[in-house]
Amino acid sequence: MKKLVYRLFLIVVFILRKMPRFIRRSFFRFIAYLGYVFAKKTNKVIEANLNLVFENSLSKKEIKEIQKYSYFNMVLWVQSMIENLDVSEKELKETVTIENEETLIKLRKENKPIILISAHYGNIEMMSYYFNKFLFPVYQVARESNFNEIDEFLIKAREASGSKIVFKSGALKTLVKAMMKKESVSLIIDQNTNSKDGKEVEFLGKRAYQTSSSALLARKFGAYIVPIAVFNQDDYKYKIKVYEPIIPIKTDNEIEDLKHISQLEANAISDIILEDKKQWFWPHKRFKSHYREIYEKNPNNK
Repeated sequence: MKKLVYRLFLIVVFILRKMPRFIRRSFFRFIAYLGYVFAKKTNKVIEANLNLVFENSLSKKEIKEIQKYSYFNMVLWVQSMIENLDVSEKELKETVTIENEETLIKLRKENKPIILISAHYGNIEMMSYYFNKFLFPVYQVARESNFNEIDEFLIKAREASGSKIVFKSGALKTLVKAMMKKESVSLIIDQNTNSKDGKEVEFLGKRAYQTSSSALLARKFGAYIVPIAVFNQDDYKYKIKVYEPIIPIKTDNEIEDLKHISQLEANAISDIILEDKKQWFWPHKRFKSHYREIYEKNPNNK
């Protein structure tokens, strides 16, 4: 059964690649619209997150716009992964611009280990592809699914740009080796975790747990943590922004160091999200560790 599904998946990808671009993009916009119409539970999660963070100050109209945009952005990641299989370097250069690139160039010249941190924000597929093609290859952590064939397809698609994909389970050992060689790693740190795997921070003005992997690596190897984000613009154009690095912190108090670094990371990601809030991944139950009740107001939304 899985082999059949995988073959159908490859056929769909093949057809989408051969479609004229305007038809392919219209197709994905239609899929995004269907998502908004039928994914009622997810819409409620988005609304719950927005009401919590903005303390019920957003209008119903603005919430609706953000809900619609969330689906557009989700399918945009898939669309871009398919389009990047055939994109030329010239076209990529014309599509993506980068701001404050010199920060990264300076750190690389100084042979500093770099940890890029980002969120599920904007078109993260385009950011990853651009970085690996034109700046430097990075180790990226991916979540393994239950479908090995599709995982392999996704890895090959992403590694075509020069990226080095490692699965989340057992990733720490690979990331440690990368840091020892003063290579660069990229971590997405905006998803919910627990007290065992993360540190409590204030994120978007609310309490939450945040993965401590990047803080641990930064403290141990003296790595510079560089927040990055990609902003969707009009007509399928994108702007990558590189922010000021978080300088390595290491005192005799490891616990306090990790808390301090984690909070600086949370501040940076929060500021990025607030630059254009609609581009963040609001469908995730980001605050369920501390505010589980907001997702349980409706018995159908669990």
